[in-house]
Formats: sequence, structure tokens, C-alpha cells
Amino acid sequence: MSARLAILIWQFRHPAFVLIVLGSLALAPFANFTALNNDVSTWISKSDPVYQTYERFRDEFGGGRTLIIAIEGDRLFTKESLKFIREVTEELERTDTVQRVQSLSTVNIVRALPEDGEFSSGIEVRPLLDDLESPNAPGIARARALDDRLLRGDLVSENGRVTAIVVSFDEDRVDDMRGEVLEAIHQIIDPRLPPGLTAHYNGSLEISETYNRVTRSNTFTLGPPILLLTILAVYWLFRSWKITFIVTASVLVGVLWTLGLFSLMGFEYNVLASMLPPLVVVLAIADDVHIVQHFIHQLRDTGDKKQAFISTIRNLFVPLLGASATTALGLASLATSQVPAVRAFGIGAATGVMVDFAMSLVFVPTLLMFLTPETVKPPQERWLMGPLKAVASFSTRHAHSVLIVGFVIATVAISGISRLRVDTNHINFFGEGHPLHESAKVIDRELSGIYSFNILLEGSPGSMKSPEILQRMERLGESLEQLPHTRKVVSLADYVKRVNRELNGGVPEAAVLPESAEAVAQELFLFELSGAGRRELSRITTSDYSKAQMSIKLASMSSDAVFEQIHEAERRAEAVFSGSGITTTVTGAGRIFSTLDHYLVTSQITSFGVAFLTVFAVIFLVFRSARFGVLAVIANAVPVLAVLGLMGWIDISLNVATVMVASVALGIVDDDTIHFIGRYRREAAAGTSTYTAIELATSHEGRASLT
Repeated sequence: MSARLAILIWQFRHPAFVLIVLGSLALAPFANFTALNNDVSTWISKSDPVYQTYERFRDEFGGGRTLIIAIEGDRLFTKESLKFIREVTEELERTDTVQRVQSLSTVNIVRALPEDGEFSSGIEVRPLLDDLESPNAPGIARARALDDRLLRGDLVSENGRVTAIVVSFDEDRVDDMRGEVLEAIHQIIDPRLPPGLTAHYNGSLEISETYNRVTRSNTFTLGPPILLLTILAVYWLFRSWKITFIVTASVLVGVLWTLGLFSLMGFEYNVLASMLPPLVVVLAIADDVHIVQHFIHQLRDTGDKKQAFISTIRNLFVPLLGASATTALGLASLATSQVPAVRAFGIGAATGVMVDFAMSLVFVPTLLMFLTPETVKPPQERWLMGPLKAVASFSTRHAHSVLIVGFVIATVAISGISRLRVDTNHINFFGEGHPLHESAKVIDRELSGIYSFNILLEGSPGSMKSPEILQRMERLGESLEQLPHTRKVVSLADYVKRVNRELNGGVPEAAVLPESAEAVAQELFLFELSGAGRRELSRITTSDYSKAQMSIKLASMSSDAVFEQIHEAERRAEAVFSGSGITTTVTGAGRIFSTLDHYLVTSQITSFGVAFLTVFAVIFLVFRSARFGVLAVIANAVPVLAVLGLMGWIDISLNVATVMVASVALGIVDDDTIHFIGRYRREAAAGTSTYTAIELATSHEGRASLT
């Protein structure tokens, strides 16, 4: 079959070559990966129940994808600074896609109306910065903000040095123009900052856009040097600009086809997909070097280009097909992941591998026809042949020792794998001095943190203002505040206690829940009398009081801790509201990422298991031998175990970038195994001894693999 295929390719090499080139030109416009999408919807499917619950929550109370701007300085509560906050808040509210801005300028304070008796019978809900003209207005605003439990430690720090401006967006529109919107917000704030104040930016929108900027920067900054080093390395080893040009052209064609098809399949580029070009470069060179090495050997020995062309394809078709198929299956196993970005990467990379295999059989040998026979061996052969023969000799003489060392490495690696952890803390993806890292420190230390999740409470109309339900909210809030990393818990109960305090003299002891339903209803009615009060309550409960939400804010931390905290909150919420007729659901951005964390773990296990089985099956079919199939699986397992074990021992976590490392590693290392076994069997079938067959396989296929 290989011989017939080789002749067929020889006969149709020119039209096939033209089609490959024309296809590259046609796909080039689709290979533009500057439009990146690293949003949460890239990592969790919109059909996932967790995401759908978030959408339902978002429809009622607004989404959790926000921009947090922390304004820090000793002169925060001055007339100039407070006017700045009010002005930029108003301008931010007019910015396209912005739905809501929460700042000292938009929050309200509750004050009792003057009354002759001991207690007030009415309240006034008014903006905190309603009047900034009086000389003592900044001091009064500071005192009132720090006296309000809902504001203190959340919107303003305990020491009054930091305040937050929290911007919420129309999540259906903002992704299409996120970069422009965030740039506009920076232009509104940064040039107008009063002296002594510093702005720190964080939140899910800023993190997503930073991912995009870093991914684009890495692609264009690292891509050219990687390609240049590759070109120089190929030239250094072959000492031929023609061969260097052929390999480089083949690599670029493979990248164009892979990225173009990736886009045509409807996939979006993200931080994971940005790894496609370097991966394709590695895999394309792996095929091309084997083809080039075999061709120049045949050309030097026979001087016949046609014979070199046909011999190369005849001898390499099966090992190249096996190597490409197993690599593609290793990558395609990632399609079993529940994470859309991982699925897309696996399918896109697997497609690229097989397309590159098909093109390499035509593209590279056709260009190699322009080579002239040379008698001088290239450095790749002169330098590597001797050392690899020595390796073969050592391995055969000390086979038992090699196996023992391999067993020890595997054992140590397995111990390291038990130390692997999952950590999708996006802040930790950036260095200590990065603005996201610095802003996270400020917000975590001074305010209520950059992470959050919510508990959605659902019942019958009016149920949320029942004293019993409010007491359960209070009890759950107090319980959640005892959890590690929790910085702030806010619920409808806090608003009722806030009003009750003002109606009863304003003393801290009066910040309690009324016992009667009538008193609760009256206090909420008073709060709703003003438009400002109604707007504020709409963010915490529905107008018919059938639904409410509790907001839990956290400091930035590892995803393991978030995962545990989310599920503990879920358990406590169910226990507190058991028998009340209220349904509790944990949702919000924190729940989305904790679910993603779980999916990353399971996808790693599932995809690697699928890859392992499929690679074994393909190797078995390629060699038609269970003995060689088992041998290949063992040889492939050791380096994969070593990689995962090393990650565990040196504390490299599994995250959105490293989750597919096992499947990719398996897909790459099996290429070498297949080429080695294929050459060994070919030499053994020709009548050479086991030792000689091992030496030839090591020195020839090992040389190409090492190159």
C-alpha cells in the first residue's frame, strides 16, 4: 500500500502542491488571532446548569462581571476628592455598555427624621454626597460612611483611605467592545486624579482584558524569536539554506492551515488557543526532519531524486501516519473535557496535526526535489550519530539497570503526582509587580476583596420580608462570616436592621430585626418611599419579595479554597433554610469559577484516560502486535508520568494553561516511539540482529527525533 501511495503522490505532486499553497493563501485571513475571548463563557458552556442559574440570577439582580476601581490616598475625604468621585461616577454612568456604577456618590445613607418623642417615626434616604458645599461636608460624609455597616469595609476602608468604584456592565454587549470601554474608563479617571490619590483596577472585566493584552503581546513578542531560533537551529544542524527554507515554509503552511481551520470551525482564540502556533511548529518540524533526513540519505546514496522521493514516502508513510494519528488522538481526547476552551483546543490541534501530516507528504518532498546530491554529511549526522550509537550500546548492555532506573523515576513521579493541585487563581498568573497583583493586594487588604459569590433565595411572594426568613438570613450571614477568607456578607436582613436602628435612636444596639411582620413591612415601606431606596433594594430583592440574594465577598485565594468555601456555603444555606419553603442556590462569579475548577480536574483525568487507551489501540493497529503495543505504552507512560510528577514536586499547578499537559505530552512522545519501533522492525525483518537493529533505530530515528 505504501509503495502504491508513494507512486501516486509522485504522479500528482505538482497539482497537490499548488492546492496546498492556494489553500494557505485562502486560509491566511482567517488565521488572525488578535481578537481574543478569555471570558467566563469561553471556559464554561452556556448550556451548563450552573451557567444557566447565573443567567437567571443576572436577569433579576445584575451580573457579577464587574470592574473594581480602588481609589487610594490620605486625602480621600476632601472636597476636591469627593467632587472628583461624583463627577467621574456621573461620566462613567454615561459610558456605553455601563449599566450601574456604585460609589460614594451613588450610595445612600438612612437618617431618622426629627421627632419630638424619644424615637423617630420616619426616615430619610438620601445620597451620601448630597451636599459638598458646606465646610465640614467631607468630614460628615466620612463619619457617616464609616458608621454604616453596609459601606464600611466594602465601599470604603475602615481607615477611610481607600474607596471603591464598582462598575457593572451589560454583559450581552460589553464583550464586543470590552477593550474600548475599559480604555475609555481609564481615560475618564486617570488624567483627572487629584494629587495624592492613586487608582487601582481589578475585577473580572479587567482580568479578562489583561489576559487578552498579555496573550497578544506574548504572541507577537515571543513568536518571531521562536521562529528565528527554529530557523537558525535547522540551519545549524543541516548547513543548508535550501533545507532551512523548506522546513520553515512547511511550518508556516501548517500554522496557516491550522489557525485558519480553527476559525472556520467556529472556535474563538483565547489564552489556551494561543498555544496552537508553537505546538504546530514543534509537531510540523518533527515530521519534516524525518522526511528531510531520509530524503538526503537516499539522494546521497543513489543520486536519483525520484527514487529518493518514492523511497521516503514508502518507508515513512506508516510511521508518520501512526505518529500523527496517535498525536491527534492524544490531543482530540481533550474534546471529552467539559471546558469549551479545552475542547476547542483539542479539536483544533488534532485537526492541525492530521492536516500537517497530509501536507508534509506532498509539500516537503516536492520542494526537496530542488536539492542537489551532496557527499558531505551534515552536522546533524556527524555530531549525533556517534553519541546515539553509544546510547544504543549502553542501553543494550545495561538493559536491566535502565529498567530499574525507569521504574524508580516512575515511582518518584507518581509520588509527585499525588501532590498536584488545581489552582485557577487568575491573579497568581501574573507576577508580583503586575498592576493586577498590586490592585488585588489593596482591595483584599482594605476593602471586601475582588472575588465574590451569591446565594439566590426563592420563595412565594412576600416571603422574603417574613421575620422568620429574615432571621434565617441573619443567621446564615453570621455563619458565613466565620468562614476563612470571607470579607463581607450582605443580605436584606442588613437593610432592615439599618432602618430599625435609625428609627430607634440610631444606637448600635438597635440594629436588630423587628419581631413582627407589621414592623418589618413598615420599615421596608419607609425605605422604599424614596426612589434612591427603591433602586438600592432592587439590587437585593425583587419588588414582590419572592426572591432575594445574599452577597458574599472574598479575598483573592487559590481555587481550592474557593471551591471548599462555595460548597460549605451551599451546605450551610440548605441547613439554615431547611423546612422554610425557601429554595437556596449558590451562584455568581465565584460559583462559575469553582465549577470550572472541578471541570479542569475531571477533564484532565478523563482526557488522559481516553488518550492512553486510544493511543494504545492505534499503536496496536499500526504494528499488528500486542507485544510492541504494550512496549510502546510503557515507553510513552514514563515521560508523561515524569512531567506530571515534576509539576507536583516543584508546585506547578493544574490550571487553564497546564490542564492538557498530559494529553499533549503523550501525543508528542509517542511519535518517537513509533518511529523507533518502526525502524527496528524494518531492520529486524531484513535479517539484522537485535543489537544491530536497535543501533540503527537509535542512530537514525533517534537522531531525527533528537533534532
